[in-house]
Amino acid sequence: MIASRKILGLVFITFALSSFAQTTTWTGNGNGLFWDDGSNWNNGSPSSSSGAVFNTTTGETGYSVDFAIASLAFNSGVGVGDKITGLGGAALTVNGAITNNTANLQVLNTIVNAGTNATWTGPIQYSNIVNVGTRQITLAGTQTFTGSNLNFDITNLSTFGHFLGSGTATVTGVTINIGGAYTGSSGDTFDFTTGNFSGATLGSLPTLSGGLSWNTSSFISSGVLSVVSAIPEPSTYAAIFGAAAIGFGVWRKRRKA
Repeated sequence: MIASRKILGLVFITFALSSFAQTTTWTGNGNGLFWDDGSNWNNGSPSSSSGAVFNTTTGETGYSVDFAIASLAFNSGVGVGDKITGLGGAALTVNGAITNNTANLQVLNTIVNAGTNATWTGPIQYSNIVNVGTRQITLAGTQTFTGSNLNFDITNLSTFGHFLGSGTATVTGVTINIGGAYTGSSGDTFDFTTGNFSGATLGSLPTLSGGLSWNTSSFISSGVLSVVSAIPEPSTYAAIFGAAAIGFGVWRKRRKA
């Protein structure tokens, strides 16, 4: 009984600690620009165990090394068009929510990697590559994707990246690539968004095996891809019918003989 109480106590403490997310707030008291200058934050640079919070207008902040953070939030006091920039291709991995609690558009001009299933709340503009992977991202508010690529992955029918939620996603001039180790199963259907991808172009897809092919006809209009059995090309049909005709002719000659 005592041992059980100790275990329950440890579980409660662990839960309480995990529920209390540490955050670090931008002050700009260092060089006023780079995330990796810990003096720009009230609690040192953010990390995978702490969220990055902005409470005042900063203009543009950036970094030249990859950053992984627990969450990202813009709060009251942040103005229009604050921009976060990844210099030299540096990426930002967010292992939780991206939240804009203001009515002012914020711009993420950096490669964004979705580290976990999460909610992204706009108005936010993603003006660089966005890697969703196999994560489930719930969109809220207005989300605008204007970068070069929006990338999803498929592992199997139940594990694939996609957008949910009632948020409005505007996708302009973006190539959507689908990757992953998926090789196909006839009849599988994947719905990548509750909205549509109007304004985007479908790029690469996983290579299917066993004579299967992708039906992409509804992808732009509704975000749906499905796997179907490959339909022979017209030339293949001609070869089949030609062989059948020859076989029928031989059979008739033998029968007459």
